Amino acid sequence: MWHERSRSGPVLAGDVTDEGTVAGFGYVRSGRPRAACDRLLLTGEEQLVQPPDRPVPDDAGSVRLVAATPADRVAADRIHRSDALDDALSDTVAEMLSLPGSPWASVAAPLITEMREAHHVLWLAGGFARDVIAGAAGEVKDLDLTGTAPPGRFSELTKRVRRRSGLEFRPKVSPDSLVCSAVPPGDGERLYEYRTLNSAEFTFPACGSDLEADARCRDFTVNSLYYDPVRDVVIDPTGRGLTDLQARPRRLVSIRSTEDPLEQARIILRAVKFAVRWAGTTGYEFGELASRFAPLPRTAWDGLTPVSWDRLARDHRKTLKEGQDPRRQLGVAAALGPAAAGLLTTLLEVRP
Repeated sequence: MWHERSRSGPVLAGDVTDEGTVAGFGYVRSGRPRAACDRLLLTGEEQLVQPPDRPVPDDAGSVRLVAATPADRVAADRIHRSDALDDALSDTVAEMLSLPGSPWASVAAPLITEMREAHHVLWLAGGFARDVIAGAAGEVKDLDLTGTAPPGRFSELTKRVRRRSGLEFRPKVSPDSLVCSAVPPGDGERLYEYRTLNSAEFTFPACGSDLEADARCRDFTVNSLYYDPVRDVVIDPTGRGLTDLQARPRRLVSIRSTEDPLEQARIILRAVKFAVRWAGTTGYEFGELASRFAPLPRTAWDGLTPVSWDRLARDHRKTLKEGQDPRRQLGVAAALGPAAAGLLTTLLEVRP
């Protein structure tokens, strides 16, 4: 096994309780995020409309330890020692985690320590992992994290982090996405964004203990890489993340399966974002993504509600900053087919 589990460690999806097999974790909204907000989800409850009133045990002492750790569930050939990829990668990660002037410099190390001492695993994920692994550490803008601690438990652990770091910040949990974040007094830049390993098996926001399931919830394979800062390994659950990231031109491939027009539109919008960003450096190749979206008609978004359009407009303003050439955005979108071109045309028209 990757590493042995301790009964003082956390419950994982796949463990067995007296009531059934653990399928994941839910969360109930609270103005003060804490472990009591987390809910234990069992196999067979996927169609519930809200999490059941079942707390998550403090540790695995009351369950049968059946589940493998998230890393143990990934094929061995998809786990890579950092020095096998780049001799300097672990040093680069350490430097970036303590980067002077970054919002996360004071909180990253104590957060990693706190998670390890609580027997949880924390991975650098998203754009942070992608850019550092790609040798583009200078492009890192945010500290993106994932791990095994459910959102309420994670929020409690951050209280100890505040004592370790000497920082004052307000932890938050978004009930719609289960993203945990924190901002310092005065609403400065976010110190980090953390989301427990994702699960798409429930009708409400839920999380689990599986890296492959989390990767399938992410937008692109290049954003589905995970760096373990304790063991200095890179995990590539899709088996494609590293090759797509290292390809020239870089390949934007989505393995996220969705027929939801809003989610399809968000994938297109993020594809345009990365294509515009990488056009002058690594280049980009849509390939499979274009094959997926090209058949969609320009009218694919006619059923979107005003609320959905408002959300897409906010995403557009956030992902494609002011000053980026609208003609370039439209040119990139056209390569994805008529639906993508129509989407960007509409968003550029409503942009203030």
